[in-house]
Amino acid sequence: MPILTFFVHRIYCAFSELRPWVVVLMLFAYLIISWCLFWLAGETELTTDPFVFLYFSATVASTVGFGDLSPVTSAGRLIAVLWFFPASLMLYTMFLGKLIAFFSERIRRIMNGHGNYEKIDGATVIVGYHPDRTPKMVEELVAGGNGDENIILVSRKEVVDVPKGVRYVRAERLDSLDALRRAGVKAARKVILYADSDSETFNACWALRELNETVHAAAYFQDAATAKRAAKHANVETVVSNSGDMLVRAAQDPGASAILMTLGSASFESTVFSQEVINSTVAVEDQLEGVLRARDATLLAYKKPDMGCPKFRPFPACFSKGTTFYYIAKSRIPEDVWAQLRFEQPAPELERRRRAS
Repeated sequence: MPILTFFVHRIYCAFSELRPWVVVLMLFAYLIISWCLFWLAGETELTTDPFVFLYFSATVASTVGFGDLSPVTSAGRLIAVLWFFPASLMLYTMFLGKLIAFFSERIRRIMNGHGNYEKIDGATVIVGYHPDRTPKMVEELVAGGNGDENIILVSRKEVVDVPKGVRYVRAERLDSLDALRRAGVKAARKVILYADSDSETFNACWALRELNETVHAAAYFQDAATAKRAAKHANVETVVSNSGDMLVRAAQDPGASAILMTLGSASFESTVFSQEVINSTVAVEDQLEGVLRARDATLLAYKKPDMGCPKFRPFPACFSKGTTFYYIAKSRIPEDVWAQLRFEQPAPELERRRRAS
């Protein structure tokens, strides 16, 4: 008896909640019963071909009613009035209600930050939310022209005003592996970490590396020592506040701070972009600077993989594979331009000429 009571209770709950399998079962039962009743009533036009019967059922249930098919016998019409029409309307309304409820719940979960974006490849993930800074960061990402079409924001806060075009993931903690996984960190192209505190940013860096060891990540820290540890152990590019240095530059050289701020933003006329030498080597004077001059761009600095800080002029005769060079331009030079550039070892006389100069 207890087992029977248990099963009866489960079936009752399923029917009272109108679970999907219950709706499907009711639909099949309705169609089979209706077909049998019309067949017994002699409605051969409706029951001979199953597809004709399904078409007739759909037009009645949706209240479209084209009028090309209908019962012709008195018994068939009575069945339609007492059973077929009321049951079809009830089932159709029930199906639409479940469908609307399903999509409403999905939309509500996404709006509340419970969506899952693991399938998105090459996304830009922002970890941490600041109402006055995050929208500006999104604007800079879009203006940078570096393929940041898919931006996903991870936040502990209930983000009311999510920037346009940004997907939102709600997290209990910014170092939550589940939240970072839902944000698509495993397949992300780049990650920006900017939490409310250095400790939270540091923990998020470690959680990030647990899911993705190779993605390029940039993290903001207030404390230089914490930033140094994060760069060394979590392999992230760190940014430390230099407001004091900027203040000194503004005092010593009026306007210098404004220039530095302008170069750091893609929203202004010109800014700094980077490009890595991906083939063999490139001649700086004969090849690289020629491409930059043709697009009103200026070579600013370069950095080899084993260098701690970028170096400025004078430049070497060539940049080897893996070297990242930085240039100032109005917009990012497209990848296909660099792909067409032939990266070749410069001739010995070019190297001698560069050293002599």
